[in-house]
Amino acid sequence: MSVIQELYQITEALYREVQKQESKDNREEQIERINKLLEDRQNLLDMRLQPPFNEEENKLGQQMVQLNQVIDSQLQKIFSDIKMDIKELKVKRAKSTLYSNPYESLSMDGMFFDKRN
Repeated sequence: MSVIQELYQITEALYREVQKQESKDNREEQIERINKLLEDRQNLLDMRLQPPFNEEENKLGQQMVQLNQVIDSQLQKIFSDIKMDIKELKVKRAKSTLYSNPYESLSMDGMFFDKRN
């Protein structure tokens, strides 16, 4: 099997993996699987590819480019979901500390300025 065919198989597996709609509970496992596939693909890309490709390898390359566009958009979606979860967690944490001690943020100065004098 040529390097191009192996790259195509890994890219196809990566495409299938990012298409899965995982719950928040299983997201970490999905990210680990995606990272493993990306590392495998990068290792193959680091190998020297021989420039004279036949027609079949050229077609596989074109299909990989199309799959990569979908993979990129799905990875961006996963990344934005993670960012939203982090924002929600920060808001929850801030509200929980405010709820536990509501008078912590109040000023204890007690000064009042009257602009008539």
